[in-house]
Amino acid sequence: MESWKKRIKKIMPDRMVYAISVLKDFPTYLKATRDKIQMLDIKFYTNEETVNLIVKEKKSLARFGDGEFMWMAGESMPSFQSYSPQFGQDLIKAFTSKNDNLLVGIPYGVFDASKCNLLARMHWRIIRANFLPRLEKFVDMSRKYCDASITRPYIDYNDRCFSEATFKLLKRIWDGKDIVIVEGEKTKLGMGNDLLSNAKSIRRIICPAENAYNVLDKIKNSIHKNIEKDTLIVSALGPTASILAAQLCDEGYQFVDIGHVDVEYMWFLNHAISRETIEGKYVNESGVKTCSNIYDKDEAYIHSIIDKVLI
Repeated sequence: MESWKKRIKKIMPDRMVYAISVLKDFPTYLKATRDKIQMLDIKFYTNEETVNLIVKEKKSLARFGDGEFMWMAGESMPSFQSYSPQFGQDLIKAFTSKNDNLLVGIPYGVFDASKCNLLARMHWRIIRANFLPRLEKFVDMSRKYCDASITRPYIDYNDRCFSEATFKLLKRIWDGKDIVIVEGEKTKLGMGNDLLSNAKSIRRIICPAENAYNVLDKIKNSIHKNIEKDTLIVSALGPTASILAAQLCDEGYQFVDIGHVDVEYMWFLNHAISRETIEGKYVNESGVKTCSNIYDKDEAYIHSIIDKVLI
């Protein structure tokens, strides 16, 4: 059965869908504002500091959101990744890694959503009630964290200049570098836009669009076989990217989880108001699990693929 958002999108403009979303979430938001929650005094790197550490000190990045913390707490949910106890344990190991070369991201919006638009501020306030108790079990208060939303600088924000500046900042990560993209087969990172135009070269390892964790060892074997340790790896592979970032960082690779950045950049270019579908790319948050294959015969895309690890 189609979601209510999907049905409404067919007959109403985006601004009306946005307004309906606000009204729908408002009762839950009001309840959340009445909940007394003890905030955690977590220290964060700024986005500029995060990128500087990745570029200058070659640090890796693993990002964790509310979904990852549900899995870490042993809970399952409808998603493009099925839950298993080992999957949850691997996420916990990644999040609690003591490797100084691994940066760990959690959503800053849970603590301060003042830069966000109304719907996003409501969302983060609702999330806070369930997120913080889960987070408290695993967080290291002596550690400094990154904003997991660094790769999601558009759809939740009011200031287009902030979004543009953040995308420009992120492009420094691969500027002039040979990179390998580890991505889902429907992600098509950088296709149809200039997000990666400043990279020196692009190669790809194509992985399953869903349940990529189920072939984790095969993905790692492909990386061992095809990628030198001095080559930057960027990945859009859901929670599996967080696990790979930690495990491969321990092996001496630089692995940066940049999931969602391509979708956010396309929304930015399209001046999108809601989490809309994107031609040729799988956008899980749009509620549509299919996409066209317009890039599958693109010469640049085809020639960039060095391996496929599919289920």
